[in-house]
Amino acid sequence: MTELSCNMISKLHRVMKIYNKLLCLLVWCIVLHLPAFAIEKGSVKFEDNLLDYSVLDGQRILKEADYFFEQYENTGDKKYLSTAMGKYYIVTKIHPVEIYPMVQLARTYDEKKLDKFAKGYFSTCYNINKQDPYLNYYLGDFYYKRRDFKKALRFFKVAYANGYENYYELNLKIATIYEKFADLLRAKYYYDKAYSLSNENTNLKDKTLQIDSLKYEESGYYNSPSGK
Repeated sequence: MTELSCNMISKLHRVMKIYNKLLCLLVWCIVLHLPAFAIEKGSVKFEDNLLDYSVLDGQRILKEADYFFEQYENTGDKKYLSTAMGKYYIVTKIHPVEIYPMVQLARTYDEKKLDKFAKGYFSTCYNINKQDPYLNYYLGDFYYKRRDFKKALRFFKVAYANGYENYYELNLKIATIYEKFADLLRAKYYYDKAYSLSNENTNLKDKTLQIDSLKYEESGYYNSPSGK
């Protein structure tokens, strides 16, 4: 073999190595940017480069997603959150107009502090059904955690009016917002309601007693209960 041939083979090997690295990098980037990469091997058909999600068992995947999300809530381990995110994403493709899995997907993005994506999925749900209480509670919670209390209260009140009036956490958060707004009468109303739903929290009783001691009727924020 001539020296020229050896040099050509050596260059070819270097080019192939570079090509393989670039190919691996491209594949890795595609995987990282897929919203979900939890599709079971052999479960999905490819038609014109599109995934056929209709062959998947949406209810089973949704149960799995809920399980992993619950594990994340119990442990704080982000690996469970990522798995839940992938499975919720698949369910939203199987059932694109169902609000629950889409809200859950938005919640996973919320937990990851990816506000743009969370708001995008919340917005899609809002366009499907503006009155859905589950959507409005977690949309309110999204703004509550970001201390945008006016927006949070707006969505919380929709959830309250559409079946969540006896939800302990909702009453507690509405009460907290009204207290921050110095609307003590309404704050007391919702604290009392929350306490009636879970009287194990004795701090709530102390909170209402504290508000009573402030003589809120004499403040400039006294409002009629009819304006709850």
